[in-house]
Amino acid sequence: MNKGSLSKAQLLALKDEITEARTKVSELKGKQSYLMTQLKEQYGCATITEAEKKLEKLDKQIGKMQDQIKIGTQALEEKYELIEEEE
Repeated sequence: MNKGSLSKAQLLALKDEITEARTKVSELKGKQSYLMTQLKEQYGCATITEAEKKLEKLDKQIGKMQDQIKIGTQALEEKYELIEEEE
């Protein structure tokens, strides 16, 4: 054998690695398909880009709600004198 050729054992090991890689790729494609179906059914998004845009919109809505809650809480604290006065 020359330096560039592989032994039978090396070729079999390589074949096993390729088979494992193909199996893993198939599993990952199945998971991706399942998650994309779930994304569509639960959130109405057909693509990752749509989901990212929806997430951004929801984050903004959450931020606005948090601001409203903070303002409302401060107003209640002031109204009912729940704020401790600084000494």
